[in-house]
Amino acid sequence: MMRTSYWAVGMLLVFSFSTGCSWHMAPRESAPSGNEVSQAELTATGATSLYEALQRSRTRFFTQRGVMSLKNTPVDGMLVFRDGALMGSVEVLKTMRASDVVMVRHLNSVETWAKYGRNVSIGGLEVELATK
Repeated sequence: MMRTSYWAVGMLLVFSFSTGCSWHMAPRESAPSGNEVSQAELTATGATSLYEALQRSRTRFFTQRGVMSLKNTPVDGMLVFRDGALMGSVEVLKTMRASDVVMVRHLNSVETWAKYGRNVSIGGLEVELATK
């Protein structure tokens, strides 16, 4: 009988601590996810350059992940493509206005290699510009 009462008191304490701590946990807004960023999302950041807009909305696009290869190490971190052609490095994004872009699509390093034959350490960005 004594053992049962200790067990009941223990369970009561565990339950009260777990519910007592959960009241202050505010719901978190999840960071934007996905590999595509629309024009609406880019302009909502308030940034003037495309680079700034992507830094504000999808910081993870610029984060290097995984293990580096010891053989055939990539020269470029990230490359930017438009209509299947290489535009340049990330520096190109600083010269583009966020409002001129319809969509930005992120490719990881494997996808960049498969689609464009370029060895990069972070990945690639496909930029679709608005036609005027």
